[in-house]
This record gives sequence, structure tokens and C-alpha cells, in this order.
Amino acid sequence: MQQTLGHTYNGPNYEVHLRGYERVWTCVRPFNDPKAIAAGAKKIDVYFLRDTERVPIIGAAELNIYPKKEGWINGVLYLITNEELLSLDKRERGYRRVDVTDRIEEFRFRGGKVYVYEGLPGSPVASSADKGTYILIKEFFDLVTGACDLRGKKFRDDFDKSTRPCAFPVLSYKNIVQEEAK
Repeated sequence: MQQTLGHTYNGPNYEVHLRGYERVWTCVRPFNDPKAIAAGAKKIDVYFLRDTERVPIIGAAELNIYPKKEGWINGVLYLITNEELLSLDKRERGYRRVDVTDRIEEFRFRGGKVYVYEGLPGSPVASSADKGTYILIKEFFDLVTGACDLRGKKFRDDFDKSTRPCAFPVLSYKNIVQEEAK
């Protein structure tokens, strides 16, 4: 977030719980998605080796949230300006901003809104039946869970309880091979 904002965030932040949602590792980004790769970038073939078999990788899984009547997830609430919010909107390609002001357990709000980002409808559905598979990049998983650990054991426990396990292989960058597509 601070990288997107272009400055260190020194404002307040609050651990909160959001009612009516579940968190899952299903938002997928194909590596060769024309909307995501830079203009003029070459397509790549990505794979990992299972024994001697080359297993194609289509893209990487990221976190997403979905409405679920009895769902409940934890998160962190930051207070930002409208301009900063627009910067976050640009960063969160593949997601849409959703107003959840009335779903925060710990607070009632007046004069402001609380938003989360959820995957866009029609986003690619991850399926290992395609010509390959999606993966969860271990370093990304470690970054997310490490940030939870910094907030303390209860926050991490709540994250683990409110996040469905990833159904895709978890692979380190070290085990992924990339080549220019032929």
C-alpha cells in the first residue's frame, strides 16, 4: 500500500472483522493476459518440473473475497484520502471496490465509507483442466502470512480460520522456469 501511495503511511490502522464474506485463493492472473502485460512484452512459457515432466503454468493465484451469508473475515482498516483511494483503484486491476461500511463489526461510521476489493465478475476461473495449472507463489503466500504474523498470533489465527486453503500447488520462484514463447 505504501508503495502505491508513494509515502509512508503514518495514520491510524485498526484490526477489524468483516461480516458476510469469505476469503479464498481463487483470483487468478494468467501470465500472458493481454490486459496485464506491458505493451510490446513478449509472451512467456512458464512451467515446473515434476520428475522429468514439464507441467505448464498458466498463471498465479491471489487472494479474493466473496459474499457469503454466514462468512466472516479479518482485515486492517486504514484511513486514506480520496486521492489515495484512486491510486489504490489503479493498482487493484482485476478487482473492483465494494462498499462494506455497514459490515464492519467493531465500528459504526458516519461521514466516510469503508471499502474492500473483490475480484471482478467474469475474471478467469482457475481450472487445472486447462492446458496446465495455476499456482500459488510461495514467496507471495509467505509475504501475506508474514504480514499477519506481524500483527500477532490472534490476527494470524483469525486469518487462517477465515481463509480457505489454496487448491493449487504452492511453488517457489526457484522452482519455476520461464522461457520466451515460441
